[in-house]
Amino acid sequence: MPRVAKPYKLVPADVPPRSGRRGSVYAEVIDDFATSGLESVLVDMPGRKPQALALGLRKAAEVSAAAVKVVSRGGRVYLRRG
Repeated sequence: MPRVAKPYKLVPADVPPRSGRRGSVYAEVIDDFATSGLESVLVDMPGRKPQALALGLRKAAEVSAAAVKVVSRGGRVYLRRG
């Protein structure tokens, strides 16, 4: 019985790097605050719910290992050095 050619082939290639942003907008906020020299700031990001904003910032602060605390008070989100 003759062997049938496969309908595909595997070609060796390197995976290209990701394009786009270097990280999330939350990571950018944390980096900007960490380099700002300010002690605390209110984060105003229209279109984001305070709970989602705080969660995203907390995760970004944890990943960056920056000494930044995320605080929610009265439906607003603040960053402070800590």
